[in-house]
Amino acid sequence: MNDTADRADPPPLEGAVPLLDAAGKRAADAEAQRRGIASLLLMERAGVEAALAILECYPGARSATVLVGPGNNGGDGMVVARRLHEAGLDIRAFSRDGEPPGTPDGLTVSTASGVHVGRFDPRATPAPADVVVDAILGTGQTGDLRAPIDAMCRWANDQPAPVVALDLPTGVNADTGAAAADAVRASLTVTFHADTLGLRLAPGRGLAGDVRVVPIGVPRDHRDRPAAWGVDSRAVRAVPPKGEGGDKYAAGAVLVVGGSRGMSGAARLAATACLRAGAGLVTAAVPADVADLVAGGRAEVMVDALHAHGGHLAPGDVADMVARAGRFAAVAVGPGMGRHDDSGPALRDLLASLDMPAVVDADGLWHLVGHVDGLGRRSAPTVITPHAGEAARLLGVPRGDVDAARLDVAAELARLSGATVVLKGPGTIVAAEGHAPLVCLPGGPELATAGSGDVLTGVVAAFLARGVPARVAAGAAVAIHARAGALAGRGDGTLAGDVADALPAAVAEGRGA
Repeated sequence: MNDTADRADPPPLEGAVPLLDAAGKRAADAEAQRRGIASLLLMERAGVEAALAILECYPGARSATVLVGPGNNGGDGMVVARRLHEAGLDIRAFSRDGEPPGTPDGLTVSTASGVHVGRFDPRATPAPADVVVDAILGTGQTGDLRAPIDAMCRWANDQPAPVVALDLPTGVNADTGAAAADAVRASLTVTFHADTLGLRLAPGRGLAGDVRVVPIGVPRDHRDRPAAWGVDSRAVRAVPPKGEGGDKYAAGAVLVVGGSRGMSGAARLAATACLRAGAGLVTAAVPADVADLVAGGRAEVMVDALHAHGGHLAPGDVADMVARAGRFAAVAVGPGMGRHDDSGPALRDLLASLDMPAVVDADGLWHLVGHVDGLGRRSAPTVITPHAGEAARLLGVPRGDVDAARLDVAAELARLSGATVVLKGPGTIVAAEGHAPLVCLPGGPELATAGSGDVLTGVVAAFLARGVPARVAAGAAVAIHARAGALAGRGDGTLAGDVADALPAAVAEGRGA
């Protein structure tokens, strides 16, 4: 991964945690050894902490099968096997060839464990156990899985027992989250020293289960150089709360530009989310044909009807909006805008003319294809919030290329556009040129609902209007949006409006109220 300007700096947001790639993990181990902490002691501590986590999470377990790899991850597994055996569990260990791990430390702990390692035979699979431990490859694995390791992973995935992965599920790339076809699906991942980037990016995020970070003896004053930072709802503490003596303009006034026939709800959702996230005033500038629909949906949202063309944003609307823009602190452009040919030039002209922070989403991104580099010439910061399909269109690449390399795609789009990029999806990424990316730690399937992106747009705009720098505003917004999804509490039936209504609770929780 490319070096970034603030990897060794303090956390960019309150509560941010370092996410290490494979190189960062190796560097931490090397630093510990440089300070006189033997690698064997690091392995022993890793195995002990993992065994304690297993005993705590699965107190009823009476047996465990440990799948052992040829390297140091296998050595960690042999320490786990010994400690679980000492705790009274029936232990069976298997490797691809019936041999213990081949590294010096792995051989040492295997000899000391007293646990026999059998050969994994896919034609005579091990008997079921209460817990399966994946200690096959860890952070060193890249690419496809070869036989018989792929068969070991398939066997683990077929078991009714929970699977506990050590450091990283086998088959998941520590740097990118990419997963091999037979990657282990863990119920719990015990990762060592610091959180791991591949556990927080899709698809690895979905294979890791619960993630527990345990210390292994790396000195506390060692300064990691994260590949990224993980953020949660505490990031909202970077957004100033409303002051007692302030008014609605001091709290942040936002202009939402969007809406069209059949899509008035998107503009209304974005405007509502602005208010729920703390903006003091929101005006929706929408085509005259849908102005009444937007006004009737939320009484607190003021509406400006655009008359240049009845059904969509048109070039004749721009001068009027620019003339009225002086009272606003930020603008959100795109929700429900539609894809009429006239709207593209109007949107681009509007962004170029407004000297205020902007967030562009949805159909606004449609109209930026081929023009995204123009955002870097704006006089004020810009945030764009594409999902994978929109990012693919902006870059002119297949959707699969985005899914396979989300971090690289977000970074390239930030470089090309000069904007802060919010690449939405499981483990939403915030990328800004010259800075380490931010990765959203919370978030679940409840956000996979129509209008969820419009809500996020409103939150970003509200935070920008409070004067927060674009990268910080975007990082806080994605975390609050994700937490609001969880707090909405309606599972698969969660609607975007439910997420918007849960925003105040998410903000209060993040601030510790």
